[in-house]
Amino acid sequence: MRFSRPTGLLPTVLLLPLLTACLPTGGHVGAVATGHFSAGHQFPVLVVAWCGDAEPQQIDLVGGEHEIHLVATRGFDGDRVEVDLAAPGDGWRITDGRGDQVYRLVPESDQEEYTVGVGSLKAEPGEGTEHDIGTVVFSTEALAAEQGVYSRAAGSSEAEYVPREEFPPEC
Repeated sequence: MRFSRPTGLLPTVLLLPLLTACLPTGGHVGAVATGHFSAGHQFPVLVVAWCGDAEPQQIDLVGGEHEIHLVATRGFDGDRVEVDLAAPGDGWRITDGRGDQVYRLVPESDQEEYTVGVGSLKAEPGEGTEHDIGTVVFSTEALAAEQGVYSRAAGSSEAEYVPREEFPPEC
C-alpha cells in the first residue's frame, strides 16, 4: 500500500481544530473615567472585554484596606460587559477577603491606588484568581480628572484614556 502526501484543502481542514485552540485569549479591562467631582468618591464602572470563550468569572479589587472579590452568578452574552463596582447588580456576589458577604463598596480615599484583576476562573471564597482577562490600576482621583475609558496595567506608569466607543483594542 502506498500513501501519498496530502495536498490542497485536506491539510487545512485537519489543522483547523489545532488552529482554533491557539486563538488568542485574555482581554482588556478599563475603568470609566467620568471627569467630574463625584467620581473621586465612588468606585468606577469597569469595562471588561474578553477574547475567545473565557468570560469573566471573578473580579478582584485590592487596595488600602480593601480585598474584595466579585464572583459571577451567571453567564454573560457577547464579549463585553460593564460592571459598576459601586453597585454591580445581581450578576455578581461580593465577598471580602474572608469570604463574607459585602453589600456596599466605597473607596477609602480618592488618592488610594486600587488594582482590579479579572479572571476567567472562580477561586475559593476569599482567594484571588489568575487575572488572565486583564488588570487595571487606578485611583478615583485620576478617574475624576479625565473622560473616557482609563486603562493602566499593573507595573506600568503610563495610563491611557480612550473614547468609550474605541475601547477595547482588538484581541
